Amino acid sequence: MTIIGGHKLPPEPDPKLNNATLLGIDVNNNGVRDDVERWIYQTYDHPIERGIFMQSARAYQKVIVDPSKAKDTMKHIDNSSDCEGYWRYWKILPKFKDKNESYVLDRYRDLEKEISVIQFNTLQRHMAYRRFNSALSGGVYGATGISKEKCEFDENGILKDLP
Repeated sequence: MTIIGGHKLPPEPDPKLNNATLLGIDVNNNGVRDDVERWIYQTYDHPIERGIFMQSARAYQKVIVDPSKAKDTMKHIDNSSDCEGYWRYWKILPKFKDKNESYVLDRYRDLEKEISVIQFNTLQRHMAYRRFNSALSGGVYGATGISKEKCEFDENGILKDLP
């Protein structure tokens, strides 16, 4: 058993079994595939960074669960983006600066690209993501509002349960 930052990682899934299905293996049932969860915790050191990636991974997992529900799933993608935006942009503005928060996400990182490599790592998962994007085609989607309240993780970067 591996514990990182107070978070108990699921066991490493067998790649053949994990990649044999679209959704893969999620033994702790937190909405993030175990291989992705382990990658996040072994790749990123800061709890906020881990939280941002875990929230994004959970949102993208919802994308591949049912790409035809893309418009419903967008709220999870939006929440993830709005949370990321808080730690990337608004967090540095004086009126939002919290003396207890020192973490700021690098403005020039492409988090979607970083997570996509592991999240959509099979042809089947990549094609589900393409179907999701296709279902959104032609729509107009506005920003929902950058906010720390959109973050679905605690100060330790551990995902909260969704209502």
